[in-house]
Amino acid sequence: MVYVAAETNIRYKGEAMNNCMLTGYLYDDPTIERDEYSEYCEFTLITYEYVRNKKGKKKRYPTYLRLRAWDSGGRTIAKLGREGMKITVNASARNMEPEDDSVIIFRVNQFDFGCLDKE
Repeated sequence: MVYVAAETNIRYKGEAMNNCMLTGYLYDDPTIERDEYSEYCEFTLITYEYVRNKKGKKKRYPTYLRLRAWDSGGRTIAKLGREGMKITVNASARNMEPEDDSVIIFRVNQFDFGCLDKE
């Protein structure tokens, strides 16, 4: 399920409104990338919406979201995350191309894998 309230830099009763809680599955194994100044992990999260048709049959529709985690958070996600793992993230929506509203990358603020296998 995706909850998005994305009004950048607007505050409502003291809380930032550009705050998204996302739960989904990692599309691929996350990897670390580097820019000029720091490290980050960019990965794709799949969330599903379930809808019943008129006959009552359940259909699943995927949504693919791009996320980016910086520095130690990115390193941890790249180290522990594997394709298909469930993850919950708290993120902020960032419009990366001002002239194109379709390019949105969610910046990870917090994350939780929930249950990691103990080896």
